[in-house]
Amino acid sequence: MNRSLKAGEVEELKSKADIHSVISGYVKLKRTGRNYTGLCPFHKEKTPSFTVDTSKQLYHCFGCGEGGDVISFIEKIENMEFIEAVEFLAKKIGYNLKYVYSGSAQPSKLKNRLVELNELAKKYFSFILFNSKKGLPSLNYLKNRGFTEKTLIEFDVGFSLDDWNAFSNFAKKRGYKTTEIVGCGLGIESKRGKEEIYDRFRNRVIFPIEDIVGKTIGFGGRILSDSGQTAARQAKYINTPETILYSKGRNIYRIFQAKKHIVEADEVLIVEGYTDVMALHQQGIKNAVASLGTALTSEQIKLLGRFTKNIVLVFDSDAAGMSASLKGIERLREYNERLDLYYENNLNIKVSVLKEGYDPADFIFKKGKDVFLDKIESSEGIIDFTLDAIISKYDINNLAGKLKASDHITRFISTLSSRIIQEECIKRVANKLNLKESLLLEEMLKKEHEQKDRAVHWDRDNDIEKKKSVGEDVVPLKKIEIEALKLIINGLGGQIDELLSLGPDHFRFDDARELYLIVRDEIRKAKEDNKKINFPIKITSGAVENEEVRRLYNFILFSKPYFKDQDLEKLSKEIISNLKGIRISEEIEKIRKKMIEYEKNKNAGSGIDKDESASEYDELYRRLIELEKEKMNLKLL
Repeated sequence: MNRSLKAGEVEELKSKADIHSVISGYVKLKRTGRNYTGLCPFHKEKTPSFTVDTSKQLYHCFGCGEGGDVISFIEKIENMEFIEAVEFLAKKIGYNLKYVYSGSAQPSKLKNRLVELNELAKKYFSFILFNSKKGLPSLNYLKNRGFTEKTLIEFDVGFSLDDWNAFSNFAKKRGYKTTEIVGCGLGIESKRGKEEIYDRFRNRVIFPIEDIVGKTIGFGGRILSDSGQTAARQAKYINTPETILYSKGRNIYRIFQAKKHIVEADEVLIVEGYTDVMALHQQGIKNAVASLGTALTSEQIKLLGRFTKNIVLVFDSDAAGMSASLKGIERLREYNERLDLYYENNLNIKVSVLKEGYDPADFIFKKGKDVFLDKIESSEGIIDFTLDAIISKYDINNLAGKLKASDHITRFISTLSSRIIQEECIKRVANKLNLKESLLLEEMLKKEHEQKDRAVHWDRDNDIEKKKSVGEDVVPLKKIEIEALKLIINGLGGQIDELLSLGPDHFRFDDARELYLIVRDEIRKAKEDNKKINFPIKITSGAVENEEVRRLYNFILFSKPYFKDQDLEKLSKEIISNLKGIRISEEIEKIRKKMIEYEKNKNAGSGIDKDESASEYDELYRRLIELEKEKMNLKLL
């Protein structure tokens, strides 16, 4: 089912939202004539240049040029997409948006009901923690750990009773169905039947989880004691399962509350636990979030990247914590190939490991804010951390350990898509292992080619089997295109301008054609800007979305030409002739097929106008003769 805003709904929302009231929540405004002015929230300034015109319901900064309506302000200040900003503003002013649905509207109604149920559960659990005798032990435990009541209230911390169906019965009395309680993850269906359910969270401290716009979408629960009927049978930590509202790989704990502080600090700290976030927040470090018990995913990286380019992963240092850290690094293999993309797009990921046996909460309570911030300041880049983590697994003081470490590391480096970063890694590892860079580079290239043997099939046609080596056994037609790209990218030979003028239709393979267009565009831009063209042509990985194209580009950078310098001029002309010849041969084949089709229709006595058909046939024949002459001039059979 698709949902879209009803026509005119955005304008209706803007008419209900007073821009002065909304912006006043972010900027201190002072009346100046008919308008209001203040310091711009989007750039640093000492003299107010930010103006709000209430008659036009618009804002503008004369310093940085930012401007727009109330929704664009929310988009910018909250780092939201358009629809998120619309829903955020509607919630802020208490306006109920109207939607148009294609298909059944039932799923949307269900989502709203589940959000309402989660909000009810949040209040229910909070009430038990702060207002019941059974919640008192957990409340005292949290306070003894160092958390103030103000912090616990601000984070909506709660407690679930050690009872099989206390919340379920409470929710049913409020009119919620068993399917809804199960649907949002608060209840579990009993084996006895669909109407028989029991509470998922029992005898646990509860931490509500909200999405980017502040809706409660799930919960995390932690057992504090080893007693009770629950502790012996369930894990120490449990979360809401995957639901239509909640997905742990796409959401981040406290992102809604932290995003403003992340933007201000231009950095986000990612810790592992809910209490870690609370402790840092209580000590004034409000740009901290948690990744909901999973290794950081690409979706979470993208979400955080909307607010800052600087990410610090904070790991525990005890045996279990370090094990989880290393496991997390191994799981980074899911997007290892993109680690360097984050670097090239100025997304700087660092790692901080607490060396003294504390989790972040204990560390900051016992060591203090300044010591913790010093640790963050000394964080190292994620690739450096990964290299060190791999080396630490082996005894590099003996040959066997050194060989295992170099094998593991070169395999990791081979997954990185940037040659520059690969070379930097090789230099650092060579120094750490006391090995020659050339040897490590050779091993890394072998691993890279092994991966291509397994994963890369340069020709996508089903009738051409996979080849063992990209460079040596690729199909002949593809090989010509690759050699042409080598000449262009490396600036070799004297025919680059002619190669660029051929056009994309001379490249019949999708990845080669796309790479040709990207390189041609890079050269064109440099010429238009009167910039010197440096060879080989450098293309950032972020500019190449297609995996096949990226791999082809990297292969070209790493591979050696199959010719000598003195042969460049001759080879360039030969490659151009071949590309033109192949293109001509394809067009000749198409024309011959059309002529054969004409002959068939003529013999079958079809009703096509004979004079018109003859004219078309003559035109095809003339074009065929022209192409045959062009092909002969190229000295190609």
